[in-house]
Amino acid sequence: MRLATPIAIALIAAAPLAGCGGSSEDGSSSTDSTAAPKANGSAAPVGASAHSCDAHAVDVRALRVTGISCELGRRVMFSWQRSRSCAPPKGASRSSCAAGPYRCLSVRTDRGLVVSCARPSESVAFTVRR
Repeated sequence: MRLATPIAIALIAAAPLAGCGGSSEDGSSSTDSTAAPKANGSAAPVGASAHSCDAHAVDVRALRVTGISCELGRRVMFSWQRSRSCAPPKGASRSSCAAGPYRCLSVRTDRGLVVSCARPSESVAFTVRR
């Protein structure tokens, strides 16, 4: 059951990407010419890049930021850690909260608490060992 939750979240997040292409009557595929161009070998739009950062925290691993600096990512992470309402309550597997202007979701997994905080064009993700 623990593995089902992160898989379900991944499927929900990937659902908008399904069916991006189409096919014409002659069997050739077509793509939406209005779609944003992609970076070489990446699913991210051109100009977007994810970076791994040093969390500077003993209980946090795998801090990644997109669209912001590592310093701002650490500030969001520390804001999430300081907020008593962000971690799931005892017995719960998920939670949500605000860490400054970012909306954060967390899910309890075998690896710890996986946290994702975002606002338009910016995101921070990290895992808290529990």
